[in-house]
Amino acid sequence: MPHGIDGIDHLVIAVRDLDKAREAYARLGFTLTARGRHTELKSANHTIMFPDDYVELLAIEEPNPATAAWSEFLKTREGLAAAALKTADARSTQAELAGAGLSGGEAVDFGRPVDLPEGRRDARFTITQVAPAATPGGRMFLCQHHTRDVVWRPEYLTHENGATALAALIVAADDPEAVAGPYATLFGTHVEPRGTVRVVQTGGAPIVVAPPPALVHLWADDPVLSAPRPCFAGFAVKVKDFYAAQQVLQKSKFPTIASEGVLRVASRHTHGAAIAFAENFDLARVLPG
Repeated sequence: MPHGIDGIDHLVIAVRDLDKAREAYARLGFTLTARGRHTELKSANHTIMFPDDYVELLAIEEPNPATAAWSEFLKTREGLAAAALKTADARSTQAELAGAGLSGGEAVDFGRPVDLPEGRRDARFTITQVAPAATPGGRMFLCQHHTRDVVWRPEYLTHENGATALAALIVAADDPEAVAGPYATLFGTHVEPRGTVRVVQTGGAPIVVAPPPALVHLWADDPVLSAPRPCFAGFAVKVKDFYAAQQVLQKSKFPTIASEGVLRVASRHTHGAAIAFAENFDLARVLPG
């Protein structure tokens, strides 16, 4: 992949009440890490870890220039505010992005303390922003992990709902072709037409850009479809067993739509991010052409 990018590292769901968000995702059958605090950024989080990627629930505890974009996002709504991209060297990647006119700023180092059985350690990261114009619908940034053994702990990788990986980032757009194009440029791939839907491969979970009628088919009258478009509307998660996941979601008491091998939970129950669960996220079957 170009620019030192190697797929989607994690998705960031910005929330106003971190405790309520943690409770909602736990009800959905996810195992969440203990609350973490980014010391330099004055933000707090819980993460939902998979073997190769993850989902982050993020709340802002104090105003900070480094998190101003999240604070601005939360003035309007909760939900998927950003996607972090994998990189082995954030500063080298920042230089490559700058050379391509895709950089959104300098690299930033930060961390959060983590209490482990062997004692407290710091999880350390370096991030660099991608130019917003290159990622219509939401923000993206490159994330370098310096302490993967602190972040990816085996006790957090097993989920009651059987979730094993991110399957897709879903972007709502009135003009999918125009929105998908910049993503293909960023990832050095091409736009794949699937009827009215456009897919961009990232090296990890793909980006699915879909018009409102296709997403209405998936999530009916979900409130996120009323947000200004383009926007990061939701995400798909791969599960080990459809029926086992269905049983867990039924226990959550959140209304769940089940059809065509996909379980769907609306964003009104998940702090702004519509979620689809499936053993195989088959776009040709799930989204109308």
